[in-house]
Amino acid sequence: MTRLAKVLDDELAAQGVDAADLNSGDVEYAEAAIRGLVSRLKARRSWEAHLGTLLSHRQTLDLTGWSKQALSQAVRNHRVLRLEGSGGHGYLLAGFDDQVPARPVPGLKEALLPWAAVDPRGWAAASWLVSPQPELGGRTPLESLPAAGARERVAAAARQAAARLAA
Repeated sequence: MTRLAKVLDDELAAQGVDAADLNSGDVEYAEAAIRGLVSRLKARRSWEAHLGTLLSHRQTLDLTGWSKQALSQAVRNHRVLRLEGSGGHGYLLAGFDDQVPARPVPGLKEALLPWAAVDPRGWAAASWLVSPQPELGGRTPLESLPAAGARERVAAAARQAAARLAA
């Protein structure tokens, strides 16, 4: 039995559902839900191949040591990029420094602000943050931010990119 099959069996048992009692309609319903789950899993893996590690809400709280309210406030203040999808929320690991506890990359707020109105789900902004930009000498915005004097160049590039998306 695969690990995934065991998870399904364990969940059915935990919910008090006997798999032997499922009718064909139940199985069709479960199949549709599983297809949707697998589709979302494939999409998540594709995005992670491009963006890097995506953190769950719990993982982000553990990484930062923040409360739920502090994380929500950081998202509202554009200090943290929350990615919204059908499977819930995710957070870009690359948006945090390597300190313990982790903090948002300095200058990220200025890079995220222009995207707020044009990309409410966050995926275009995340892709832009990890993609080489000609305006930044071929470096990604996240690679560029730590450099001295780079915050304004990254913010200007973000304003230009977000304006192109809005047009």
